[in-house]
Amino acid sequence: MQVGKRVAVTGVLAAMLLAVAPGAVAGERDTSVSVTRERGHAATCQAERDGMQVSLELYENSAFGTHIGLSLEVDGRQYGGGGPVEPGLFDRGSIVGEVAYGLLEGAGVAAGEEQIARIEGSYEVSGPRVRVKDVYQEPWGQVVAKGWRTPLTAEVAVNVLGRQVQLSCDEAFAFDLRVKRVGQPGADERAG
Repeated sequence: MQVGKRVAVTGVLAAMLLAVAPGAVAGERDTSVSVTRERGHAATCQAERDGMQVSLELYENSAFGTHIGLSLEVDGRQYGGGGPVEPGLFDRGSIVGEVAYGLLEGAGVAAGEEQIARIEGSYEVSGPRVRVKDVYQEPWGQVVAKGWRTPLTAEVAVNVLGRQVQLSCDEAFAFDLRVKRVGQPGADERAG
């Protein structure tokens, strides 16, 4: 991502923010304010090898928890999984985690039993930290995120369907932000 763009990883982060900050009741203008200190890491990784397409989103946020999103396609079948996982996904240069996934319904195929994807890798700082300020709208109000983002180089492999797949992580960074949300129902002023 470039400076001035959203400090978010697509999919996982967007879904997580909407889940924690539902929209205001129609017709009411809510001017409540929430301020959080958010520190963590994010990486978006993918691969296309041997007829398999894999996409992996890794996100760890001190205020909102740790999340993994996984999708893969092989032989015309779609698999997916994700959601909250135990903290510690990114730990002192190592990436280690697990997420449940399964065959998704569609094209006359019933959903399959869940399996466990094992994720292993490493990360390191790959450049100087950059000051960021992002302002954007969510359905429930405005978000202003100010702070620092540090670029990372990440190497990640995931074990799915009995295969270990090495992924390319085009986007990986650490962040340290003060995030102000205006219009969030029931929010109270707090510093994290």
